[in-house]
Amino acid sequence: MATRRVFLRICSKEDLAEKAQDIEVKIPVKKCQETRYNFDPAAFFVNRFWGRRPHGVAINEALQIEKFLQFKRSTDREDGFLEVQEEEANEQHTSIRVAAPKWNFEQINFVVGDH
Repeated sequence: MATRRVFLRICSKEDLAEKAQDIEVKIPVKKCQETRYNFDPAAFFVNRFWGRRPHGVAINEALQIEKFLQFKRSTDREDGFLEVQEEEANEQHTSIRVAAPKWNFEQINFVVGDH
């Protein structure tokens, strides 16, 4: 909860959603998301944004640094699984980074295979 209060001091929930919407609409709708998109296109991007929660967050207010921790698990039977999951993890929080342009956002990804 303390992290949430600190983040809301950096950027309000409303400002964050508004700024993130500009980026969310540029991210393609995946096949598995089409049904939700078709059901309510107006709310789809807002809901998708709020569903993109990092697994962990560390905030250093003094240095204006925010770090996201993201865990991904994938089958490692296919070549290139690591790169695919890494790219997906990085894309996942692009819209959050627009909230506070003066802050330094870093992301640490943990990708494991489950062969």
